[in-house]
Amino acid sequence: MKIRINTGRTVVQGSHVDRKNSPEYFRETSTLHLNPVDMMEIGIDDGERVKATTEGISVVLRVISDERIKRGTGFLPLGPYANALVGGTTHSTGMPDFKGSEAEIEATGEKIPTVGELMQHVGGLPYGR
Repeated sequence: MKIRINTGRTVVQGSHVDRKNSPEYFRETSTLHLNPVDMMEIGIDDGERVKATTEGISVVLRVISDERIKRGTGFLPLGPYANALVGGTTHSTGMPDFKGSEAEIEATGEKIPTVGELMQHVGGLPYGR
């Protein structure tokens, strides 16, 4: 299923931004909020995982149902998982497309990478402990 991913800040993400190796930051930033009807069409329940792919980059995320999310879209809190999916293209604006990045999502049994594993996967270095 194709969706448009919107990213943004959340209270939990912001309150743990200086502790990026914490379980709270990991859980918050690796969780994709989807409309319950879209989840039903994909065949997944709360807490299950999807693989989201944008322009060749794939990231495994946990999904939760959120009736506030419009069908065909998803919300992903800002952090390394959103950054991996959004990419660095700025269209000469200096700001990546944090709103409306098109992604293909599918159910998966793969595990969600830790923040450190994700950083290494995309060619960066894990955050310091």
